[in-house]
Amino acid sequence: MGNRASCEERGLPPLPPLTAVPPKVPEKITRSEVTETSLPNPGDFEEIGKKAKEQLSPQAFDGAKIVIQKGLSRHFQTMHTLTLASSTQPSQWQFGATFVGSKKLGDNDFRPVLIGDMSNSGSFTALCLHQFGNLKVKVNLQTQQSRWVGYQGTADYVGQDFTASATLANPNILTGSGVLVAQYLQSVTSRLALGSEMLYQRSSDGMQNAVISLGGYYRAPEWEATAKIGLHSVSLGYHQKFKDYFTLVCDLEGSLMQGESVAGIGYRLELGGMTMKGKVDSHGVVSAVLEKRLDPIPATLMLSGQLNHWTDDSRFGISIMVG
Repeated sequence: MGNRASCEERGLPPLPPLTAVPPKVPEKITRSEVTETSLPNPGDFEEIGKKAKEQLSPQAFDGAKIVIQKGLSRHFQTMHTLTLASSTQPSQWQFGATFVGSKKLGDNDFRPVLIGDMSNSGSFTALCLHQFGNLKVKVNLQTQQSRWVGYQGTADYVGQDFTASATLANPNILTGSGVLVAQYLQSVTSRLALGSEMLYQRSSDGMQNAVISLGGYYRAPEWEATAKIGLHSVSLGYHQKFKDYFTLVCDLEGSLMQGESVAGIGYRLELGGMTMKGKVDSHGVVSAVLEKRLDPIPATLMLSGQLNHWTDDSRFGISIMVG
C-alpha cells in the first residue's frame, strides 16, 4: 500500500498487481519451419535453358526409322532401332538397353541408371547415373568404329539452395591434356537463380585456354527467361505457357568469335493425344515434328520435316515407335 500510494503522490502510474501474467516468450522455431521458408535448389548450371529447348524445339530427322521397345521387367528395358538409308546417312541398326535401380529419390526419379547403345558400325555410347547422399555422379563413354571418341565424369553437390558441379573430360596423363569445367548455381529468391561457369582446356601441345561465363534464370508459374553470357558467346531464351496445351518459345544464340548469331521462335501444341512442334529461325530454316499416339495400338507415329529456304536443303522423316 505504501508503494502504491507513493507512486500516486509522485504522479506515476500505479504498479501492476503481483498476479499479472508475464509477457509470452516466443516459441522456439522448429527445423521444419526453417526448411519451409528456405530457398529451393536451383538445379544444375548446365540445364539452364536446355530442358525447354529440348522439349519445345523439333528434332528433325531424315529417312525412315522403326523403333521397338520392350520392357523385360520394371527395372530393365531394351530397344531396337532400324534406320533406312537417306541422303544424309546410311542404313544402320542400333541396340539399346536401360537399367533403372530401386533407390527412389523423387517422383519418377530412381538410381542407379545405366544406359547403353550400340550400332552395327561398332559405335558405342554408355551413361551411368548414381547418387550418394547429396553427391550426384555421372559418367559418359563414347566410341566410334572401335575408336575412343570421348569420356568424361561429372560430380554435382546438391545443397539446400545451390548446386556445385565439376566435370573432367578426356583427361590424358601422358600428354597432360584435358578439359576441366567448374560450375556453380545459387538461388537468390524463390524464382531467381544466378551462377557462373569456368572452363579450362589444355591441349597436347601445351596450349591453354580458359573461359568464364555467367548465367541465370527467372522462373514464374507460366513463363521462364534464361541467359548465358560469356566472353565469346551469348545465349538467351524465353518460353511461356499460355494454355495447358500451348507453349511458345524463342531463343537467341550468338558467337562473337565467328561474328554470327541466329534467332528463332517455336511452339508446342498438344491436342487429343497429338503433339505438334514447330520452329523458324533467322537463317531461313523451318522445321516441324508431329507425334500421334495410335491408340489402342501401343505405337506412336512421328512425321518430321525441315526446309532451309536459303540453301534449298530439305529433310523429311517418318518414324514408328512400338512399345
